[in-house]
Amino acid sequence: MIDTHAHITKEFFKNPQDIIRKSKDGGISKIIVPATTIMDSKTNPSEIIDGVYYAVGVHPTETNNTINKDLIKSTIKKETIAIGECGLDYYRPPYDINLQKKIFKMQIEIAKDYNLPLIVHTREALKDTYKILSGYYKGGRNNGVIHSASGDISILKEIIKLGFYVSFNGISTFKNSALIKDLIYNIDIKNILVETDSPFLTPEPKRGEYPNTSLNLIYIIDNINNLKRINNTKEITTKNAQELFRI
Repeated sequence: MIDTHAHITKEFFKNPQDIIRKSKDGGISKIIVPATTIMDSKTNPSEIIDGVYYAVGVHPTETNNTINKDLIKSTIKKETIAIGECGLDYYRPPYDINLQKKIFKMQIEIAKDYNLPLIVHTREALKDTYKILSGYYKGGRNNGVIHSASGDISILKEIIKLGFYVSFNGISTFKNSALIKDLIYNIDIKNILVETDSPFLTPEPKRGEYPNTSLNLIYIIDNINNLKRINNTKEITTKNAQELFRI
């Protein structure tokens, strides 16, 4: 199993190495750790333990006028496997839409310059996210992933056509997540990844426990199996993640 989005860092865990070791002992073969700030991007190592991989990038709620393309590029290491998480977030004001768009575009251009996949955060901003992505990507495969996917399925399917996966986490197991469950049911498994977004969004049946860890990925996989009436979500999403991140 590959957890494609987990914030297993010292910001959230006293001993990330111990969490990673336990996850690997529990069947998690690889973990992708995205960055949310320039500091994250600078301080995240290429690997803590074999099988842990890092992205660099700036989360939309962390954007500010000091960020520029050279600053982000300076954090890229030879082991960096993706750019992100980056994108748009209109959920909680105040926010500067123009600044978010500017820095999102900046990171897309870096991803294309370095031939790296993109890890996209989009919240209450799916239409604008699609509009920006479609200006840079025209199709193909393995261009990136929409992390914690939600929203209008017709737009998500257009983003998939641009060469993106959609990723689901613990939200998809919640009793009040009918819309997310409907997305899973209607999106081809070949376009789906799984993630925990650790330490957040602990899935059922452990909802409410904190911190969430990669060990809980199995509940998300089992939920997708049940929704789609299949039994090979683990194998297909693992293959998808391997192809996207080239790991």
